[in-house]
Amino acid sequence: MLRIKLEMPLAGVSSTMFAISDEVANVELNNALPVADNDVILSLTVQCDSDVSEETFSSQLSNFKIIDMAQTETESHTYHLSVLTESSEAPVLMSLTTNETIPHRIVGKRSHIELIASMYDWSHLKTVAGAIEENFGEIKLIGTTQTGKIGFPLGGNKIRQTMSGKLSKKQLIVLETAYQMGYFKVPQRVNAKEIAEELGISRSTLSERLRRAEHSFCTLLFGS
Repeated sequence: MLRIKLEMPLAGVSSTMFAISDEVANVELNNALPVADNDVILSLTVQCDSDVSEETFSSQLSNFKIIDMAQTETESHTYHLSVLTESSEAPVLMSLTTNETIPHRIVGKRSHIELIASMYDWSHLKTVAGAIEENFGEIKLIGTTQTGKIGFPLGGNKIRQTMSGKLSKKQLIVLETAYQMGYFKVPQRVNAKEIAEELGISRSTLSERLRRAEHSFCTLLFGS
């Protein structure tokens, strides 16, 4: 299997959300559930620079029906939304699955979509890239990795969404950086000093954020 990360033009729900307000910063598609009459229920995580009310979302999203909206516990401007809309609002996901590609993350930024997905091989990548460019415009390939594991498909890793509401953004960044650099590998690939330098923070700050993140994770698993 080939794991790829690429950037592509805004489309579908990402483009729609950014048109609501300049305060919208990120729009991540967590899951999509097809329903009757060519409609789909989308699960979204929307990060904003300041508070955006449900009324603002509702009034600006004429093609969406908000089923549920909740603010995360640690990030005051981050919301989990479940919306009912037309399947045309998830064109990137539809394009990927039509071309037998496994999506892992679809995150809308202000200027583009960041996409992580798995496919068979380089030939398959060429086919998928061609389909995306034909439908949405030019793409930028950020990275590729050969992998023997498919990993969690989009919507399959519920704990990720749960933890994103329990940990602060700084804690998530520390955890992700430590993981990507191999801090949790056995044997360790990097030490705490190297991670702190990568993030531009002190070792004591790194240690505090890691401990708080680990405590939140254990509370989620074992707490009452």
